Amino acid sequence: MSVSVELGLVLALLTAFGSVAGFLYKFRGAREAPEVQLRRPWHSTVQLFRSPVYVLGIAIALGSWGLHVGALALAPISLVQSVIAGGLVLLTVVADTL
Repeated sequence: MSVSVELGLVLALLTAFGSVAGFLYKFRGAREAPEVQLRRPWHSTVQLFRSPVYVLGIAIALGSWGLHVGALALAPISLVQSVIAGGLVLLTVVADTL
């Protein structure tokens, strides 16, 4: 296996962990935010983004997306997506404990 493919798989692994961490932070931030009002969507959105935990989750998710793009540039899509799918399994295990 070439060095670029190995680096791509490391980036894919970091993407999987980053996606899980970002989701969990966004989930925690959304739970701490005031209740969503369907008649006031902009107000609800602003209230959600006032939660620093939610914003941290968004930042982690965006960083994870960048790692995903880097992984796809270095390794075959079949390898990258299979590693990231393993992160989804990790998320279900962690979310089951919440």
